[in-house]
Amino acid sequence: MQLAKWAASASALTLATAGAVLALAPDGNAAATSVYSVAPYVDMSNSQEGLLDTAITGHGLKAYTAAFVLGSGCNQIWGDTLPIGNDSFTDPLIAKAKSEGASLIISSGGAAGLPLAWTCSNQSSIDAGYQALINDYGVTQLDFDIEGAAIADTAATARQMQAMKDLKASNPSLKFSVTLPVLTSGLTNDGVNIIKAAKSAGVKIDVVNIMTMDFYAGTGTQMGQGSVSAAQATLSQMQSVDAGYTYANLGITPMIGKNDDGSTFTLADAQTVETFAAQQGVARLAFWSVDRDQPCGGSANSLSTCSQISQSSLAFTDIFLRYTGGSGGTTGGTTGGTTTGGTTTGGTTTGGTTAGGTTGGTTCTTASWSASQIYTGGNTASWKGHNWKAKWWTQGEEPGTTGEWGVWQDLGAC
Repeated sequence: MQLAKWAASASALTLATAGAVLALAPDGNAAATSVYSVAPYVDMSNSQEGLLDTAITGHGLKAYTAAFVLGSGCNQIWGDTLPIGNDSFTDPLIAKAKSEGASLIISSGGAAGLPLAWTCSNQSSIDAGYQALINDYGVTQLDFDIEGAAIADTAATARQMQAMKDLKASNPSLKFSVTLPVLTSGLTNDGVNIIKAAKSAGVKIDVVNIMTMDFYAGTGTQMGQGSVSAAQATLSQMQSVDAGYTYANLGITPMIGKNDDGSTFTLADAQTVETFAAQQGVARLAFWSVDRDQPCGGSANSLSTCSQISQSSLAFTDIFLRYTGGSGGTTGGTTGGTTTGGTTTGGTTTGGTTAGGTTGGTTCTTASWSASQIYTGGNTASWKGHNWKAKWWTQGEEPGTTGEWGVWQDLGAC
């Protein structure tokens, strides 16, 4: 989280193959989702970890991101200050989740800590420290949450990327993510420099995970659409460094419920983000945090332990799990189903093509544009006697008002 004091920042047909789900993206390309495609953060030291067990056993959560491992000189500790591999509190929680079938991503850093490469300048010690995480917890996924002044530390960033290059050579299955602050306009310059540093080191970041929170854009900010805008802008920045990056290298991590900048990420915002993720085939959906995915009880007023909004327990988890076909029966995060005569097939109707609509008194063969509906590239709608085709993801932008270079292409009169 960009200025938070307490937290981190922190697809419609499916085919199951070897632990992955293949989803047809809007452009017709198959985007693979894996067990790690939905992996919300869990604060392993804030006394709410019991929700993780419920999310796994009662809601079908298959992966989570354990936060945070902190660099302490050339050693590593969990946030409760106990050493990795020998934490009498955190290690049993991880073992229990593993026994229940949940896979683990270990995250280092966060708003109040630093990954090892930022606290140790000895490259061999850094490599050995990260290798210890892999060995002690049997993981193939590491996350590095880089915030505050750390993001501008170019020497530490270079050490980090060298460590990732070294570890990938000795651990071929290793994947790593870098979690970075973002605005609706994309990464900061320092964030872009992180991606450039990886390229300079000869390593590609598997997942650039953006913290879509703390935009400080006012209490009326639509955080779901803001998250989508941030994702679109970030991918453009990533591709400016390496054209090989796609949405399959992008993660989205909002802060659910009340944010400490006064904004609110609602359940509707969660659906907007899940829909976008399914349409584009993003690498990962996460959020801060499973510990917060519950309403406040009694006089509780703590952002670290509840969402401070009206919700059922683990409601955000349920929505995001639709992306991998879990919770609620949505197959593979299905969105964009075809609607005819008001009947939806193939899951939640978002941007689906419809038949039999009328616009402006003129009968058209395409349904009328709706301000509340999500449209993606190639979706069509009729409006004021014309047919229109969306060039990319859009919601609430009226056809005929976005100009020649806008999202809507005029296909002519109905």
